[in-house]
Amino acid sequence: MEGEEDSVKKERVVEARARNISHNVRCTECGSQSIEDSQADVAILLRKLIRDEIRDGKSDKEIYRKLEDDFGETVLYAPKFDMQTAALWLSPLLVAGAAGGMWAYKKH
Repeated sequence: MEGEEDSVKKERVVEARARNISHNVRCTECGSQSIEDSQADVAILLRKLIRDEIRDGKSDKEIYRKLEDDFGETVLYAPKFDMQTAALWLSPLLVAGAAGGMWAYKKH
């Protein structure tokens, strides 16, 4: 009886972690949906892969890294922050700052 309760608890933990990860992974077929929300074949297979990886004792970080290695950085909704993505995110601020500087220079 106690063994059954433990396995049910473990399966609930697996399911909760899998859902959390699946919400952060983009469906490679749909593009605009997470694999949690998609019913595409590839999304179903990825959800199974994530559950299998969790059961094998992998951490969330290891699972995200495997998905990124297999499918590329765009499979994750929150890509890692590095120099390339920093330039992408900061470029609007640099352009706005330059425009503001030019405006202030011309005004005086």
